[in-house]
Amino acid sequence: MRQPVPGFLIASVALASAWWLGACTPAAPEAPAAPAAVVAPPAPAATSLDAAWPAPDKVERDGPDAALAVQVGDIDNFGFGFPEGFDPFTGKSTPVHPFPFQPSAQDAAGTDRIMVVSGHRQATGDGYTADTARPDNAPRPLRVAFPLDGIALERAALQLFVDDFQARVWGARYGVRLNGTELPMLETMLNALDQTGPIGKLVTVELLPEQLPLLRDGKVELSIDDPEHDAADGHAIDFMRVLVNPKPWRHVGIVRGVAVDQTSGAPLAGVLVSAGNTRQATTSDDGSFVLQGVPAGLAVVVGSHPDYEGDTEAADLVAGETVEVRLELAPTGKTRDSLAAQLDKQGKVDLYGIYFDTDKDRLKDESGPVLEQVQALLEARPGLRLVVAGHTDAEGADAHNLDLSNRRAAAVVAWLVARGIAADRLQSEGHGEGRPVAGNDSAAGRALNRRVELREAAASADG
Repeated sequence: MRQPVPGFLIASVALASAWWLGACTPAAPEAPAAPAAVVAPPAPAATSLDAAWPAPDKVERDGPDAALAVQVGDIDNFGFGFPEGFDPFTGKSTPVHPFPFQPSAQDAAGTDRIMVVSGHRQATGDGYTADTARPDNAPRPLRVAFPLDGIALERAALQLFVDDFQARVWGARYGVRLNGTELPMLETMLNALDQTGPIGKLVTVELLPEQLPLLRDGKVELSIDDPEHDAADGHAIDFMRVLVNPKPWRHVGIVRGVAVDQTSGAPLAGVLVSAGNTRQATTSDDGSFVLQGVPAGLAVVVGSHPDYEGDTEAADLVAGETVEVRLELAPTGKTRDSLAAQLDKQGKVDLYGIYFDTDKDRLKDESGPVLEQVQALLEARPGLRLVVAGHTDAEGADAHNLDLSNRRAAAVVAWLVARGIAADRLQSEGHGEGRPVAGNDSAAGRALNRRVELREAAASADG
């Protein structure tokens, strides 16, 4: 079902000639029309940067990998170096390295350092946790400021060289925020990793068009942490690269696979399959899919369908090779117990069984069964407080979608309050098209973005 894999946090890769023979390339996935570019204001040749927003370790303009490549941290395998001729961008695993290790005074904050999730209290787990201590192993965000020099942001990607992420083993649930805004795809990818060794691997994720404005000011703060769970999951990041308008990936492979119903084993058609947003496809009638030109490294493949819980599998993808994965999606029962299980596991639930009149906030009668199960969940857990968040696809004007999502979330809250749920246990909010979980360039992606999200209020955060 899955190939051997690894872990999660903040990093990126660079190599070759000036960059250590750099990354792989995605040709843009099929899209009906290119989204409007986000034009950055011209920046002076030398940008004034303070300690909170340090300058990059390296900047390359119009290089082999992107119109602008910004590197945070040095590419040195956590200070241990690489074997002669080794290129981390080709997807090969590094040799096992010793631990613990400490960053040097020259290393960028958040790189070459063992970090343990801030929720850790006393749980036992991996060696990284056992062999380090607070405050040295406290999570640190990656921060960088860089001049965009008037570049029109048409696409962007992040590359992280990560080490020893094992959320699946130790029970961590990483949250990832870029400049304060959630990055659902990177969260999913990092939480799917099961890295051992310890060894480092490259992870690549492309931002969706709706996320490009986050880079408009030429600043990046990438934070990766789990403040809520007492999980002994230590990890590290060697470097991060921000690629603005990436060129075709230079080191690529092929991912083949099949998506099936976890219960029956029957093939599933119409599953949206994505490799870090760099490549995507929809499964055919026999459940099969092929992703060509996937960047080498840890290929984290995500399968999504409105009627199923998503599945994620990771595989080591070496440039020029092909890997196979099997995605097993569990039907969403939409019962009180299944909603509770998802909430406990992920901290949130995406509901696709709530329907509204077209372009209105009036709930349709067909929404009743799902809403009744949400009501039952709240009744069974009197201490539970929920954020009800509305999301739309990118069809229509931004302002209209934001208003519509707010009104629809409020309508769900009103339905629950009318049936006896205390109003102070519920909070409504709308995000319009601003927090997509899939690309809006396909019908399958748009269907996934149109959703009502339930989130534990204690786990919510602004931004």
